[in-house]
Amino acid sequence: MYTIALVAMGMTASYAQKAAPGPGWREKGTPEQRAEKAATALQTKLNLTADQKQKVQALELERIKKNDEFRKKDDQDMKAKMEDRKTFMKASKDKMDAILTPEQKKTLDASRDEMRDKMKDRKGGKGPRGHKGPKDGTPPPANNG
Repeated sequence: MYTIALVAMGMTASYAQKAAPGPGWREKGTPEQRAEKAATALQTKLNLTADQKQKVQALELERIKKNDEFRKKDDQDMKAKMEDRKTFMKASKDKMDAILTPEQKKTLDASRDEMRDKMKDRKGGKGPRGHKGPKDGTPPPANNG
């Protein structure tokens, strides 16, 4: 019985990789619908009995729900960390601004802007978090430095 479950999980993982049409594919359908789809595919591939299909579907549903929980938790953790970092960075910048004269602050801001532009050029036109800009097929600017 455990062997069948392990084979089913392995087959489902390979099936899920083939079935992924693009970004956001996991969110299509309820967990129940996704489990049904996976179980039906395995039933066709492995010639499962109705009882086996029902058990595989229950196993898939449990796996899908648990993975969804993990994904949501990771997203929440990442958002919290980003907010903490943003708050810290703003506080640091405010402290630095309090120390500097207006002329020094202007020079530092110009330096930051220049560094930001260099980073954009080095990334080949990629924006924040490495995502490329337009999807119209235009190539990124050439890196001349």
